[in-house]
Amino acid sequence: MNYNKPELLDALAGQYVLGTLKGLARKRFQRLMLSLPQAREATIMWEQNLNDLASAITPQTPSAQVWKNILNTLEHTNQPVKTVIKPATSLWRNWSFVATAACIILAFLVIQPTTQPQYSQQIALVQNQDKQSLWFINVDEQTLSVKASDKLVAQTDKDYELWMILKGQDTPISLGLLPKNGEKQLLKGTRFKAQDIALLAVSLEPLGGSPNGLPTQVLYTTDLVIL
Repeated sequence: MNYNKPELLDALAGQYVLGTLKGLARKRFQRLMLSLPQAREATIMWEQNLNDLASAITPQTPSAQVWKNILNTLEHTNQPVKTVIKPATSLWRNWSFVATAACIILAFLVIQPTTQPQYSQQIALVQNQDKQSLWFINVDEQTLSVKASDKLVAQTDKDYELWMILKGQDTPISLGLLPKNGEKQLLKGTRFKAQDIALLAVSLEPLGGSPNGLPTQVLYTTDLVIL
């Protein structure tokens, strides 16, 4: 599959954000986002567009009669209607499928009486100049789970420190020392907000970390990907 085609990446990103990309195809696209900036950009664009559409709609609480009608319909349905979606044979059919799914999601947002906040998954992949993965970072609500890759050849007399650079600020903020093997949990801190982070960086430091609160030698930088 030629992922260099913008139309294909845009269609896959749309299906991923809408939740219609399933199984192995969804896992392949997640891996693709870690290595291909265009895939991340297309995904972020879809998220922003849908969020803008959703925020432009005023939530409406349905009347009690609406729920009665739904229950009444379900009770009088003898057999569920099964809808078979055939694989798309052209880009236009693919777009039609994505657009239909978008309408369904927007309609769901309108009739929901209450909206529960959802936590978006945030990940980052630190790679060297040869595109070898060195650390995989998964962010949850309170911590950063950092796993060292077996491709990492760590210096025993040095430590590796993770930093975040916030948008509009030049001074990096330390997030802690990275593991040289295995997995390690780092606390996020109150200033860690995905939407405010311009990039993440890894520096080479003396044992114990930076002696002055600033990176000594920056080795790698990477983006924080919001899924």
